[in-house]
Amino acid sequence: MDLKNNQITIRELMAHPQARAVLAKHFPQVIHLPIVTKSAGMTLERAMKLGAAFVPARSIRAALEELTQL
Repeated sequence: MDLKNNQITIRELMAHPQARAVLAKHFPQVIHLPIVTKSAGMTLERAMKLGAAFVPARSIRAALEELTQL
């Protein structure tokens, strides 16, 4: 999947069933929270920066690797 240099939006990722599954696998604690819907216009880059305070870096790297292989 083309992540557009991490400029792809959360909306675009969530609209892609396989990408949504990857995100649900790596971030099950947040995938269904209303904040995800409210941040639909946020870029992946911004979401990663914000999430870094709450999610281990290895989880973010693993999710990115899987997303790029879609």
